[in-house]
Amino acid sequence: MWMAAFWPCSNDMTWIILGLGAGIILGIYDFLTKIALRKNGVLEVVFLSSLIGALVWLPFILAPDNAVHALRPVGLAPEGLSLSEHLAVLPKSLMMVVTWVLSYYSVKALPLSISAGIRASGPVWTAIGAYVFLGELLSPMQWTGILLAVAAYYYFSLIGKKEGIHVQSNLWVFCMLAATLMSSANALYDKHILVNLDLDLASVQAYSALQRAALAAIILPFIIKRITLKGLMSENWSITALAIAYVTAEFVYLWSVNSEGALISVISILRRTNLIMVFGLSAILLRENNIPQKTMAIGVVLLGICLVILN
Repeated sequence: MWMAAFWPCSNDMTWIILGLGAGIILGIYDFLTKIALRKNGVLEVVFLSSLIGALVWLPFILAPDNAVHALRPVGLAPEGLSLSEHLAVLPKSLMMVVTWVLSYYSVKALPLSISAGIRASGPVWTAIGAYVFLGELLSPMQWTGILLAVAAYYYFSLIGKKEGIHVQSNLWVFCMLAATLMSSANALYDKHILVNLDLDLASVQAYSALQRAALAAIILPFIIKRITLKGLMSENWSITALAIAYVTAEFVYLWSVNSEGALISVISILRRTNLIMVFGLSAILLRENNIPQKTMAIGVVLLGICLVILN
């Protein structure tokens, strides 16, 4: 695999490093999402970021034949998909758009460290789904690491109560939980279409981006009077930045999923290193509360990740 050439490690470690890299980029993406939602509505951000994500991939889809030879070794030469293959990618695209709508409403309403903490419960659902549907087997040490991380995420919910957020009755908490479950289902489906259906990696990313833009266009009649393309590189730069960050994170993440020996349940917990990035940026730039307690929860997450990686 071409990615292995860039890492001074064995192929067995490549997917782990890529999973961690995806988590770091996703942390930046989550922070940019909070910034973008401060001045814009949820549906506007969903539509514009989906549109920009599609535009990022469009030049690679339309690349001339003489450029394809140079782009293919670095995973940027999408192959054409048949109708049945487009239909196979469509559920992924739909789940992603729904996840964005639900999670963005939550991110807009809740402190970023809390919404990210709730979202980070995803690994347990992904691990269970991977065990049930994909037959992935984890070692006792890896299960211990995942359970430690989940315990830390539960502690985040207790911290939320101190900030006036009642998990059992908060609508935005339920939105994030629903988005988390949808994201876990999408992670399992990624493994299915890449491994079981053997679809081309670049094609899945590129055409899913186009499908997401088309699906997001459904909400355009409801926001057409508020939408504007002006300022996407100035005052609304965060929308452009988060779209590019997501495309980049997805690129790295799917390379990890498609790597030989990769376990989607483990990649899911590695990808949640985004929580560390979110926490750091929230503490430093957004001045959020209860930093000592959140630091302890982050420490438990790190311990869980170490157990997963070092096993």
